[in-house]
Amino acid sequence: MRRDLVIAALALIALVAVSLLGRQTEPPVGATRASDDYGFGGYRAWYDLLAREGIRVETWRRHHDALRDSGIDTLVVSFPADGVGYDWNAGERDALRAWVRGGGRMVDVGLTPYSGKDDDSGEKVYLDDTKGDKGALRGSWASNVAALPNRGTDRLFPEKKANVETLLRDRAGILAVRYRYGRGEVIGVANGALFENRAIARGDAARLAYLAARPGRPGGAVAFDEAIRGDVVDKPWYRALTAPELVALALAALAGLLWLAYGIVPLGPPVRLFAPREPTSAEFVGAIAALYERVHARDHAADALLRDARRSLERAARTPETVALQKQVRFLEMESLSDDAALIAVAQLSRTAREEIVRATSPDRRFAPPAGGIGARRRRR
Repeated sequence: MRRDLVIAALALIALVAVSLLGRQTEPPVGATRASDDYGFGGYRAWYDLLAREGIRVETWRRHHDALRDSGIDTLVVSFPADGVGYDWNAGERDALRAWVRGGGRMVDVGLTPYSGKDDDSGEKVYLDDTKGDKGALRGSWASNVAALPNRGTDRLFPEKKANVETLLRDRAGILAVRYRYGRGEVIGVANGALFENRAIARGDAARLAYLAARPGRPGGAVAFDEAIRGDVVDKPWYRALTAPELVALALAALAGLLWLAYGIVPLGPPVRLFAPREPTSAEFVGAIAALYERVHARDHAADALLRDARRSLERAARTPETVALQKQVRFLEMESLSDDAALIAVAQLSRTAREEIVRATSPDRRFAPPAGGIGARRRRR
């Protein structure tokens, strides 16, 4: 019993220590406007609203140059309030603009931070601070959005001669606009606080949120841009490879799999590393003879001997003996040797041809082993 109490106490102490030592997430100092933030300044209620209405909703957590092949219809871009960090530069800005010009649809909510000297290039609408207004709303969406209690003081002002459609406005200025940007479309909303969790249920803010973020085509996907808050998942390594590199990698992988399969699955009888017994002398000689026969060594040697005999007889005097030898050489040149005995006969014929030359040039010379040479006996003392 005491042992169980000790174990329970130790487990309780461990749980308390883990809870105390674990990193505590500090609450944000301002509105994050993130789609996964359930706090007062998050956009989770907007995310759930669109999902409840049957819209396919997701989050965007990659660099904006990957939007081109993403298949996303509408991207909601809303930077956090002051005091909350974000990740934004000229490269991300240019990639986002290029995607919209190519046919994308962007919901631009609130103020976009400064990213470079070309920020104003091609812009049709600017954000400015006003005294605000709480009067009646006018515009294309005024029939659906009649009350917005927390409008703020920021308003949108289009450039002169800019083709901009006013969706919602009051006496202080424009609250929501729509305009073409290349082949794409931009929905601009002046105040991002309208869609925060603490405000979206007030008045007709939820209707405005739905009208702004609904996709441009049926079944299109709507994504909340979380990359602007630094929540970026890097591109997979295989997406950075070119088509030839992917083909080469696939071939290498296939070769590796075939090599593994060759090592696992036997494709023939096993090969013994050691012979079951030592070969006999006759078997060894037979193997060497078979090797010579395979490379036609016997025929090569016979050709060399017959060429030498033919050259020797051509230099010799034309006698009945040389004529007979020439006939034998011609006959053997047309025959293939069947065994080593025939090769020895060819060697003897070549030697005889050489002897005929020597006999023809030196008729008095007799072929005998030299005195004291090999085979001569030495006298004992």
